Amino acid sequence: MGKHEDPAEKNGHKPGKPIPLTGGVMRRIEAMVERLTASGWLTQGPIKSALHDVPRHAFAPPVAWTGEGDRVSRRADPEGWLDLVYGNDAIITQLDDGTTDITTGTGRFTSSLSAPSTVVSLLELLDAEPGHRVLEVGTGTGWTAALLSRLVGAENVTTVEVDPQVSAWAAANLKQAGSSPRLIVGDGSRGWAQGAPYDRVHATCAVARVPYAWIEQTRPGGVIVTPYDPGFGSSHELRLVVMPDGTAVGRFTGYASYMMLRAQRHPEWNTSAQPRSRSTTDIDPRTIGYASAGADLAMGAAMPGVCARGEREGDGYTLRLWSGDAWATARYEPGRETYEVEQAGDRALWDLAVSAYFGWITHRSPGRDRFGLTVSPAGDRVWLDCQDGVN
Repeated sequence: MGKHEDPAEKNGHKPGKPIPLTGGVMRRIEAMVERLTASGWLTQGPIKSALHDVPRHAFAPPVAWTGEGDRVSRRADPEGWLDLVYGNDAIITQLDDGTTDITTGTGRFTSSLSAPSTVVSLLELLDAEPGHRVLEVGTGTGWTAALLSRLVGAENVTTVEVDPQVSAWAAANLKQAGSSPRLIVGDGSRGWAQGAPYDRVHATCAVARVPYAWIEQTRPGGVIVTPYDPGFGSSHELRLVVMPDGTAVGRFTGYASYMMLRAQRHPEWNTSAQPRSRSTTDIDPRTIGYASAGADLAMGAAMPGVCARGEREGDGYTLRLWSGDAWATARYEPGRETYEVEQAGDRALWDLAVSAYFGWITHRSPGRDRFGLTVSPAGDRVWLDCQDGVN
């Protein structure tokens, strides 16, 4: 393949010569570690050591961009590039599954170098020890795989990436950084059975349903950590422990926003179906749209497969609800006493959301930390307070 045909180079991903660990780089690494520690994200000594030993800039693209503001070129502005890389923002590394040039284009974010705080938060939940066998789902740039390799030994880390180009770029980054975990190109929702059983499963992409293959491939007592995004409003950190009976049980521990596992991407907003009803409601749509993470978990559990997103429009606000077979909108406009609702498809999604929201209220508005999840061959089940509690 000729130089100008290299897809990694075309999208600004071909690694250049490594930046030496100069005083300026070391100061930025130390400042990042100090910020994470002071904010409470970083408490574990081994992870602090790994952050020092596995510099983030070795896994950043030559043109760094957070999705907002200007792109910063390592070649044209090396100091500004390092400042951006050692900030606390995710660096976007792919648009539209690689079909749009990351250095100049705009589009859907489909891969990134995750923000340090979110990486550290999930690693602390994972609680990996030397010698643990770890399955990582979503190699991305390779930074987290390198951190895991530092924590448990590279020979114990298997990392799976669905996109061959992303995996190839990660392989180059890891080689340049002197790290050598096992890299697999494949669908991470299936895990990688050849390397099982694992002590830990670490996902760097969000799931709407926890793949049961992860439980099957993890030994009893093993831990699975993943971002959880069923589609209804908030996204969540989830920590599961695999039980001897082949289930996994755990709690939602905080907020985590990640790109979706490709096999589980949510359906796009689609209003091709004509509204089957138009009505008004006394309930301000922001009551549903601005609800807390606990309410989002309750509503999402009551409405599996339904997505919810709100959008401000000047002084107004529109809440959109949708699934593969239905959609609804509810619009707030200042000065109005009632609000317009449109619904289409096989289910009245606005009515279902209202019912689920007030069901959450009747249970005294429990917060996210009171909810948990059980995963079995039959699927996921969200519960309140205990496994035998309210669904």
